[in-house]
Amino acid sequence: MRPPPKLNLIEWADEYRYVAKQNSANPGKWKTSRVPVAFGPMLAVTEPDTQTVTLMACTQLVKSEWLLTTALYFIHQDPSSILFVQPTQKLAESFSKERFAPTREVTPAIAALVPDPKSRDSGVTITHKEYPGGMLDFVGANSAVDLASRPKRITICDEIDLYPADASGMGPPLQLAEERSSTFKKRRKNLRACSPSDETSSIIWQEYLAGDQRKCFVICPHCQEEQTLVWSPQTVLWDKDADGNHLPETVRYHCRGCGIGWSEAERVHALRSLGEQPDKGWRQTKQFKCCGVEQSPTAWNDKGRSLCTDCGKPSMYGGHASFQVSKLYSTRHDLSAVVREWLGAHRSREKLRKFTNTALAEVWKEKVERLDPKALAERIEPYSAESVPAAVQLIVWGADTQDDRIEVTFQGWGADEECWVLKHEVLLGDTAKKQVWDTLDKLVKEPFLTEDGRRLVPQAGCIDSGGHRGEMVHAFCRARKSRRIYAIAGRGNGPEGSKLIWPKTPSRTKNSGDRLYIVGVDTAKDALASRLMIQPDDLGEPVPFAIHFPHEGLSSDYFEQLTSEKAVSVFQSGREFRKWFPKAEGIRNEALDCFVYGMAARLSLPNRLRAAGRQVKPVKAPEREPGEQITAENDAERVGAAPAAQPTRSKRSRASWGAYR
Repeated sequence: MRPPPKLNLIEWADEYRYVAKQNSANPGKWKTSRVPVAFGPMLAVTEPDTQTVTLMACTQLVKSEWLLTTALYFIHQDPSSILFVQPTQKLAESFSKERFAPTREVTPAIAALVPDPKSRDSGVTITHKEYPGGMLDFVGANSAVDLASRPKRITICDEIDLYPADASGMGPPLQLAEERSSTFKKRRKNLRACSPSDETSSIIWQEYLAGDQRKCFVICPHCQEEQTLVWSPQTVLWDKDADGNHLPETVRYHCRGCGIGWSEAERVHALRSLGEQPDKGWRQTKQFKCCGVEQSPTAWNDKGRSLCTDCGKPSMYGGHASFQVSKLYSTRHDLSAVVREWLGAHRSREKLRKFTNTALAEVWKEKVERLDPKALAERIEPYSAESVPAAVQLIVWGADTQDDRIEVTFQGWGADEECWVLKHEVLLGDTAKKQVWDTLDKLVKEPFLTEDGRRLVPQAGCIDSGGHRGEMVHAFCRARKSRRIYAIAGRGNGPEGSKLIWPKTPSRTKNSGDRLYIVGVDTAKDALASRLMIQPDDLGEPVPFAIHFPHEGLSSDYFEQLTSEKAVSVFQSGREFRKWFPKAEGIRNEALDCFVYGMAARLSLPNRLRAAGRQVKPVKAPEREPGEQITAENDAERVGAAPAAQPTRSKRSRASWGAYR
């Protein structure tokens, strides 16, 4: 009747756990010291004041064995109901058959408690294991029924970045699973593990930030300085031969304190020495507030808890321990192998992304392009729609349709694709009714007067047919095709490549057969972003591709709307391409859409505008990183898409279109 001794997870694993030969190159008795970086996450599982543990780790080092060992511990040492969640039900079954079953067979303490699934009336199946005091269920994150049924004290969630965003319409799978342990309060244990993915979408990254952000500090064998191991050009160095070939076997990790490079034996010895430290090298690094001051941890107690520099007390702890583990901490992988992995990846962004996620356990941070609305607002110039600059040679417009309004931007275009925004109008009214469309018709027929006395009537316009008013848009354009008013639909870029801003030929709607022009909105936004980087001349000299803004005729939030989106590099189907996304949910972007549609209207015209006898000031392309943004020179090529044939004009020869392109 004597109760078993109370063991922490490390003590239990070293005493009872065995490793199956199917799952490891080192089968047999478990020894935590073989993977010294595992000390921290394993101790956190049995910390009495810790309810949640997040492990953001590289592949093939600690994740799966840590989760499996935890499940075995609670089966034997502290019987409880356990939920083990994999991304899909198929993966859950595979984990049970390929990892749990072989481990059960070679671990006597577990085999004595969990019956063989082949035995009759055992209460054991591939995904359901019963034992005295509890049960273990392997489920998929795509099944809301399995995630939200019975209460479970222990939830173990593997590869959480691969979970679907929503489980059968009931919400995020991670929250559904862990909600089942809420009634156990401080006795619950919620474990999560995964390699990170993108900064904006990685669940494990967000959960790591929500925890106390523990990092492992290693002692330099030369100067005894304690430091985290990081991958950088200053810390990981290797030689090249006379021909410039890389020599990974010469790699050394260089201390950030003394600068001396560690041999591979010294690196491994430094990692094995973690077991001799009271905190096993793991320390909280999350900023905290104490004594009225926001602090970055610089002192810790023997448990790795951060201490206030003023009062010396431990920082507040919310019960969430989070860890980050890279291959730099691995005693199983030589550092030279990590270097070879990088050499095979650094020339490909997709491979480099994989290396960053799975070897360094870091999120992939996309290079995001943003424009400053305040800086653009400071560029307004002393002109207006009432007195259009003399350099303007033609006028076009773009319109965006909402249920309760139509918004229109008028643009003036001059030599070398220099552009002047003239005004942005908002026509209020129910767009399902004729009245607001009559107002639009009247507005786009009104002429503009230039400074030198010319009257310019808008030559073309594009209206977005998306949304609820597609039929009204097509009816409006159908009756005015002779005035070059086009129904358009925006399409973003995809893995198949960038789309032309203005298509070579129109499409047709399925029902009415009306012409529909597919506009490459991401390509247009790339071009717009490039042009907005070009500074107009202070003295009014022409600057090719520059964009000008008037001192009146724009709403107070016009520039916020114009810069409401950001460009992000996206990987899909083995290809990289750029897409534009809103900076924040619900932000207005009508001004941006209208400008893009105006650019499309400009490209629908065959006119190639040139300055007559004027000296054109050369443009200095904005300094950008390779591949990050188009320059002023290639911007002209991307914007200069072939125009579609006009509905009311005779067909032009291919030579004339070619000259325009």
